[in-house]
Amino acid sequence: MAVIYNDKVCIYANELIMYDPKRKVGSEKGFLPIGTYNTKVNRKQIVVAERASLRRPALVEFDSLEVYIQQLYIKYYGDPHEDVERAATSPLERAVGYNEAAYSFFTTYRDGVGKPLRPEKVTLYTLQARVLDAVIRLRDSNAECGFGRGGSRFNVWDRLSEMVNDLLKVRDSKGNTRYPHKLPSTGKTLKRKVDQYEAEGFIALVHKNKGNTSAALIRDEEDEAIMHKLLSQHMNLNNAQIMEQYNKIASILGKPEIKSPVTVDRYRKMMESTTLGHQRGTAALRNSLEMQHKREAPKTAMTYWTLDGWDVELVYQKRQPVDKKVNGETRTYKKTTIHNRKTIVVVLDACGKYPIGYAIGDHESPALIREALRNAIKHARELFGARYKPLQLQSDNYQKGVMVPFYEAMTVHYIPAALHNAKAKIIEPYFNYLNKTYYQLEKNWSGVNINSRRGSQPNIEILNKNRHLIPDEEGVLAQIHGIMQRERAKKLEAYMTAWERTPMERRMPFCDEEYLFLMGDTTGRTNRLTGKGLLIELFGERINYESFDMELRNHFHEDWSVHYDPDDLSQVLIVNAESTKGHRLAKETGDLKFLLQRDMKTPMALIDQKPEHFEHRRKVDEFNRQFERRYVARQEQVDEVITAMQERNPLLKSNSLLDRALLTDSRGRHKDRKYEARGQTVEDVDFEEIAPGPLRVPSPLADDDYEWDDADMNFSR
Repeated sequence: MAVIYNDKVCIYANELIMYDPKRKVGSEKGFLPIGTYNTKVNRKQIVVAERASLRRPALVEFDSLEVYIQQLYIKYYGDPHEDVERAATSPLERAVGYNEAAYSFFTTYRDGVGKPLRPEKVTLYTLQARVLDAVIRLRDSNAECGFGRGGSRFNVWDRLSEMVNDLLKVRDSKGNTRYPHKLPSTGKTLKRKVDQYEAEGFIALVHKNKGNTSAALIRDEEDEAIMHKLLSQHMNLNNAQIMEQYNKIASILGKPEIKSPVTVDRYRKMMESTTLGHQRGTAALRNSLEMQHKREAPKTAMTYWTLDGWDVELVYQKRQPVDKKVNGETRTYKKTTIHNRKTIVVVLDACGKYPIGYAIGDHESPALIREALRNAIKHARELFGARYKPLQLQSDNYQKGVMVPFYEAMTVHYIPAALHNAKAKIIEPYFNYLNKTYYQLEKNWSGVNINSRRGSQPNIEILNKNRHLIPDEEGVLAQIHGIMQRERAKKLEAYMTAWERTPMERRMPFCDEEYLFLMGDTTGRTNRLTGKGLLIELFGERINYESFDMELRNHFHEDWSVHYDPDDLSQVLIVNAESTKGHRLAKETGDLKFLLQRDMKTPMALIDQKPEHFEHRRKVDEFNRQFERRYVARQEQVDEVITAMQERNPLLKSNSLLDRALLTDSRGRHKDRKYEARGQTVEDVDFEEIAPGPLRVPSPLADDDYEWDDADMNFSR
């Protein structure tokens, strides 16, 4: 039912809504679910003229509804404009009804290339079908037209054409034409159109140039293949060039030629889905026509990181030495350039687009990327009190042979961005955001990339005139650091809130050993451990490092590569390595790793010692006591094993330490102790006084103290 409210045609909302027995709203003829209706109201797609009350449901403006909703309403309830207007005065107007079959036909119609009709064409053709149906009904009912009254004779089609033309004068409540048809205006042409409509059906109302394949230039598969091949050329020929090439082939094959480049443009649009890849490349095809994955950023911090490098759009001046020959003599001059720019690698947390890390350099490189990631880990430690690594990391494919193992080691899930797909990285539009929000406001802004429109570039004339105001390298570094700090400060509170939402299972600790191994700097040389620990010179300072790990004492013979954090020299990581003769690092073996702490120096004077010094000395003494106990325990264990072996095999006793070494007792005796160890009894002998006389030297062979070795002719005792 139509209602005039505030001079607008309105209908009841219940007539649109499907009946809901639980809420007891809607009607049996309703076609919109209650949820869909509420969504469209919230999105202002349905304008509510008056809210619902106890006495009647809400009123909505009919003309604010989408076309398909209006068509469905007219199908079930009729046209509301007709309900509120005057009664139809023309017999033809009274005979016009709704034609659901016509509406369904035109909404599903597709031409020869699969293109549908525009909505306004669907409305026009449906209206003309309704009018022609009314004309046919009047033609078959002479009484309604008043034919034959008073014996006067007149042409039936002239009378019908007059009523068809009168429909254009009928206005709706808004003053617009209620029946804006484009049917013939004379009796003969109207009769011809009705005959065609009765013979062909709804297709007779479609314009002859729409879907009329008989009039198309391309009539068969060969014509289509020629045009498709020309449009697929990588040279990107324009419409006139393609027309010329097509006509040359058509003249040889005896086919009709193209008369206008507009025809080529029409086929270019029709065939774009299968020719664009050859014209512009795979990236253009994927970005323009292929279906895209829609992604949503995580709501928790440290869950998804992405990184990339960007040339900062701020120029700075730089003085460089230039050699120049003058009269055959080479002289060095200072040359100032102002086109220099810095490169920044940004590590972006997708949660809130927070710049968790960044590094600035002259150009993108693996070293600069590592520095940016190290800055990200350090900044996370400042925010959260401990080092954490991201759950997932994304990067482009720059230097993937070198960087991929590094990326995989510092995250759980490393997923590189797809090749030639800039949409896969959210950091690309983030750089544009930085440029618009911060960098473009600086006096030394250099503009966006060179293929941008001229309106996006700065005035080069003014920039060149004020070139003396352009900062130097230190000045532009201060600008970039300041901008990044402002960006962090703006998003810090929201980022910390996101960290509180991060569940414990997503928080990935980054231990000191793993951090130093992946991100620590190395000296490029190898070192050896001594009793003093590791003695190394870093940044002009000689530092001792020690470890309370007892196992390290078993590997003092190894060569070690030292990993350290330049910003924190309190500890280092040593990794066993192979070295050259000059103690240069050849390669790291990596199967032995130890974390060493900076050793504390204790003042000699007791009065200068502090509690921490006493504590350190206590720990060292305790370590040494444990080391000695470990040493003694190992010796005792070895002796027990040897003793057990000797008891099982008596022959091993003859090869005791007393047999192999001249260890004497307190009386300087060796053999007695040796015999006792063998279980032989040692008896004392009486001393015989030697009478004076010539001294007799016994033969060496008769003395057991000497052994004869035929191999080396040496004696051993």
